[in-house]
Amino acid sequence: MPKFTERVALKEIVKFAKREFREKKPQNVRVLRVKEEKRITFGGPFPVLSVKATNIPFYIVALDYGDMYRLYNFGKDGMLIGGENVEKTSDKIKMIEKSTKTEYTISKK
Repeated sequence: MPKFTERVALKEIVKFAKREFREKKPQNVRVLRVKEEKRITFGGPFPVLSVKATNIPFYIVALDYGDMYRLYNFGKDGMLIGGENVEKTSDKIKMIEKSTKTEYTISKK
């Protein structure tokens, strides 16, 4: 088994996303990475030290079914944490859009 790296974990998550797209037939699937956010900053106007951290989950796989999303949460090591259904108009979707970066997308043509 290869040594763990974020790249290996991302490849496994992309495989999961492709399988979900093939089996469940959503409109599109996106693999999202949660952005780091600044937690603590030390120093004056020019920060001497800035501590950043990433929230859990580290990756999110979003399956778009038109009126709702199915969200799967993954840790940094690529392990599935859980899943949930969310309405498209939910505040959670708006928060996810702001705090994530798209790593991979699959859509119907």
